[in-house]
Amino acid sequence: MKSSRIAAAPATVLVFALTASGAFAGEVVWWTPNWGQARAEKLAADFQKANPGITIKMEITTANGLPQRILTALQSGATPDVIEVQHPWVQGYAQSDLVQPLDDVIQDKDDYNKASINYDTYEGKLYGIPYRIECVGLLYNLDDFKAAGLDPANPPQTWDQWMDAAGRMTTGGKFGMAITGGGEVGNTITRLLPLIWMNGGDIISTDGKRAVVNSPEAVAAVKFYTDFYKNKYSPDSTLQNDGIANRQLFIAGKISMYQTGQFDIAPIMKGRPDLKLGAMATPHPDGRQTAAVIGGWSYVVPKDAKNSDDAKKLIQFLNRSDNQGFFTDTFPARASALNLPRFQDPMLKQFAAMLPYGRPAPNTPHWVEISQTLFDGVQRILSGDQDPRASMDQANNEIEALLDN
Repeated sequence: MKSSRIAAAPATVLVFALTASGAFAGEVVWWTPNWGQARAEKLAADFQKANPGITIKMEITTANGLPQRILTALQSGATPDVIEVQHPWVQGYAQSDLVQPLDDVIQDKDDYNKASINYDTYEGKLYGIPYRIECVGLLYNLDDFKAAGLDPANPPQTWDQWMDAAGRMTTGGKFGMAITGGGEVGNTITRLLPLIWMNGGDIISTDGKRAVVNSPEAVAAVKFYTDFYKNKYSPDSTLQNDGIANRQLFIAGKISMYQTGQFDIAPIMKGRPDLKLGAMATPHPDGRQTAAVIGGWSYVVPKDAKNSDDAKKLIQFLNRSDNQGFFTDTFPARASALNLPRFQDPMLKQFAAMLPYGRPAPNTPHWVEISQTLFDGVQRILSGDQDPRASMDQANNEIEALLDN
């Protein structure tokens, strides 16, 4: 984990290797992911100018292994003061008494996306403050559509059309569609779970007491997802590929379509400015409608944080509408921040249109473990170890055991 201390001198940012963990008086240790490092450094410097008695020490995290890294820190007691975490992780931390309630940090909950607040609430108390929301759609190469005899102005709407388009664009060493099968678990879950939902399935029952991922509807959705790879429409490296790998393949012209969020638009245009890019909602089964997981990120303050008061001050500053809008790679969790000019880009409209179809992941403190179990099941299918029915039967049994604890 790379570290960065933001010096108190105006407009100066010093980055250096950290030799020991821990905070001193007046210091806030903030774990923040690498994709937002430059913006985080700017916000930290701005915060320090307004709060000269507080120093921000940033430690830069990466996606791979992040859930376990955070959990290990929280359980050990050797924690930072502020951590950015995915929304669905918060309830598990709260149930295990690893993070502090943050109801006193914000007074305007009505300005926040309701699903994100629900993610961060456990037994009536708010344990995380959401700042970023997102959902996954589909990006596609307009020229590849034309070359395959498809109409880029009328992209696939149903699963059958989606699979057919992927097959028609798989030619000459190029793959028509890339799914994720590797990397951080959330990459695959946020892409697969909406397919399960839109087919009438789920992972656990509404009351949270039973696993249902081996229902016919869920198994059919898992089969559809993994069939992109089985049919050789998704790259040979699918078992290793995460969202970033698929973006790189898209920029390199190796794939024609892939599921992602609006955060990939800017790096794609930077890496390949001549590419004619299209965006669409995720196709759905015939006669049904699309769906999406409302994902995103929140701030938490560990129970064992050394500087909780200043940590809360930092979170309040970061969650001002202007700062939230500046910091997020996707959409801000606050409705008032959506009015900022950067969110008026027409290319974002397809992703914004997905938000009303978005749902939170199942409301359970076991979500991190359940996600891993489902991901392991997908990998068994992709590797040829089990067929979808057998793999989901095993996953269902493992999830049942988690729910019984």
